[in-house]
Amino acid sequence: ALWLFWWMGGYFDEGRRWLEEILAQNEGAPAPRGKALEGLSWLSHLQGDLDRAEAVAEEGLELSAEAGVETSTVASLRSTLGDVARSRGEHERAKELFEESVRLYREIGDRWGVAWSLGSLANVAGDRGDHEQAKRLYEEGLALSRRLGDARLLGAYLDSLGYEFLLEGNLEKAAELHEEAAALFRKQGRRGDLLYVLVNLGWAALLQGNYERAEASYEECLVLCRELGDRLTASESLEGLACSAGSRGEASRASVLFGAAETLREATGYQLAPRDRSLREPYLAAARAQVDEAAWSAAREKGRSMDFEDAVVYALEKPHG
Repeated sequence: ALWLFWWMGGYFDEGRRWLEEILAQNEGAPAPRGKALEGLSWLSHLQGDLDRAEAVAEEGLELSAEAGVETSTVASLRSTLGDVARSRGEHERAKELFEESVRLYREIGDRWGVAWSLGSLANVAGDRGDHEQAKRLYEEGLALSRRLGDARLLGAYLDSLGYEFLLEGNLEKAAELHEEAAALFRKQGRRGDLLYVLVNLGWAALLQGNYERAEASYEECLVLCRELGDRLTASESLEGLACSAGSRGEASRASVLFGAAETLREATGYQLAPRDRSLREPYLAAARAQVDEAAWSAAREKGRSMDFEDAVVYALEKPHG
């Protein structure tokens, strides 16, 4: 039952350690074991450990064939598998898994589960370039989360809808929604959720040319990522800092940060969606144009050779030129 606390409080390492230990020691009855597997799959995914998240979720679904595993647990496990598929760029499979999750939640009248899964479906729609469908689903989920009075859901929808406005170029509206989400998560102490908002606040500021504000958001995010062991979100902040460095004329620093981000992302198997790549590519191209190919490659390899801790230290402590 504690996995939701570990998730929302950002205690990913602690939660995984306890759940791995208890699952290894005791087979347990299907229902509680299914809940433990559910929690472990979510926490693993939140840290970017896609292989472990997938293996655990599949084990939980195999267990669900036995009597006693709740439908809500099955729906949640399918949702985790959907997130894993989405992270790997398998958008059609992700869509199918999220639709099945919505169906199961509706079947048992779980409005929170429905609201969460609508957001997941919206994410996939956005990844596939169907931004009108994404916004429609986000608006539906946002309205439902307001009726439920759930700050966690409300913050997630504000952040996601803000990202759609960011992609449309409505940066002021995007920043407004992200700021509201950040305030909610700070008030609730939900550090794990705050990470994503900080990345998006960084993009909103960067696209407006406010490099100092963008860097402050990315750096705050990196500090949290180090505390929570979240390498995947750290890679996004490193790329944001790389884009900002390139815009400031610091091409070598940009190359190192891009290289470090690539290594972290590759280690998780995560695939950037086209809409996410489109934000980074102009900054990447501009930074590369500032130096010759040999200098760029050497700096990039320096970044690629860094481990997680080294990359964070470099990003946070290296002064601007």
